[in-house]
Amino acid sequence: MRIKLWLSVLLVALVICVIAYFLLFNASKQMVSGEEASVNYNKLDEIVFDVRTKPVFRGGLSLYINANGIVRAAEELEITSNISGVINTLNIYEGKPVNKGESLVGLDDREYEIAVNDTKVKVTDAKIEYGFLLKEASHDSLNGIKVIEIQDQMQKLEKDFNDGKIDESKYTGLKDELDMKLIFTGAKREEVIQNKSGLTTAINAYKRAKLNYEYTKISAPFSGVVGDFDLVKGQRINIGQKLCKLFNTSTLKVDVGVLESDVIKIKTGNSVKIEIPSLTGKTFEGKVVNISPYIDKDSKTSKVSIQIKNNSDRLKPGMFVKVLIESNKLVNRILIPKEALLMRDKRPLVFVVEGDQAKWKYVQIGEQNDELIEITEGVKPGENVIVEGQYTLAHESKVRVIKQ
Repeated sequence: MRIKLWLSVLLVALVICVIAYFLLFNASKQMVSGEEASVNYNKLDEIVFDVRTKPVFRGGLSLYINANGIVRAAEELEITSNISGVINTLNIYEGKPVNKGESLVGLDDREYEIAVNDTKVKVTDAKIEYGFLLKEASHDSLNGIKVIEIQDQMQKLEKDFNDGKIDESKYTGLKDELDMKLIFTGAKREEVIQNKSGLTTAINAYKRAKLNYEYTKISAPFSGVVGDFDLVKGQRINIGQKLCKLFNTSTLKVDVGVLESDVIKIKTGNSVKIEIPSLTGKTFEGKVVNISPYIDKDSKTSKVSIQIKNNSDRLKPGMFVKVLIESNKLVNRILIPKEALLMRDKRPLVFVVEGDQAKWKYVQIGEQNDELIEITEGVKPGENVIVEGQYTLAHESKVRVIKQ
């Protein structure tokens, strides 16, 4: 009985295993069949890549020389005082734009005004003395020397000196001698009387006092922006003391050092591109205005000055800039955008669009700048090269051109 029971159990187990096997086999077969039914391998060849293109064209290629420099104002002046005095008016502040002739600083002018009035009185007194002396002066000529003869001698002396026939020492001695003769002929009677009466000295003193009075009003010598300013009313300043700086920032300059091997490629008037790291994505235009004839023996560079129009007022003196100086312009060249070029197996190539396919073409390259590359062989003007989306392409990949 026990053996029959065990045989019955084994038989039931075997039947269960057989049923389970068939069930699992059918399920897996259906799953595989379902997967095969959902994948169409023929579709894999129909993947379309989105790309952007630019045309191959014929045109000019500008070559550039790179350099770095610091921006400075085209006109920069340290305003100083020509006299001593106390500040009583301030019409400026740090960063204030001013026009040429506009008042900047005013000094207390009372003392200088008094000096002008005093010298006016002395001029009047000297004029009176001059009048009396003029009436007393004799009109006779000494030894009968004619004025016109001496004047002719002086003209000949001037010509001989200008022609290099006599040196400066001899010229000065002869001129002084002829001047004395003129004085004693009476030709310079008024000049002598002016000196004797003190009128000449009085007039000079008046001019000096008037000039000092004018120095109390300090104006802008050119239009610009005030900087480096730190003054207050009531402050006493001395002769030669700095008051502020004036910058003309409408036009700026950059001085750069260019290697001696490159400076011979640059000419005055060449265009310049200016890039400013602190103003990302912003470029400015300039031109070469001066090229030094001197090569620094230590750095082996020559100073090149670049002028920039600061129309946006975003450029500031002291900014660090990178400049690209045009050194040559190649004409009638086949050109492509630089981003179109790829390297495969160390050979340059580009993808061009033909119909709905991308086809690669190996090319020979020539000169280039930061934007364009010259192509000497491989593509022709009018073809469209792929500039975006080309890195994942294969030869004859299907593409769709996305418009810019």
